[in-house]
Amino acid sequence: MQRAAMRRVQGMLKWRVSAVTGLIAGLGLVTLPLELTIGLVEHPVSAPTPVVSLLLISSCLLLVGTGLSLRRVDAARVGARRHTPGA
Repeated sequence: MQRAAMRRVQGMLKWRVSAVTGLIAGLGLVTLPLELTIGLVEHPVSAPTPVVSLLLISSCLLLVGTGLSLRRVDAARVGARRHTPGA
């Protein structure tokens, strides 16, 4: 009986300590003065060279082509599994 009571008391103490710690941390964050300065610097933006555009387009096409070929290979594997006799 005493062990159950001790466990209950220890559980309550742990909960209270964590609740008090959370309360103090929350109040500390709310009352903490915070000052942010955002400085925007404008840099001139130039258009990418045609080589960069070509590389971007070709890499996108490569990704799409790879995805389509992998789907075809996967569909062929699934079809081969279904038509295997005695499986």
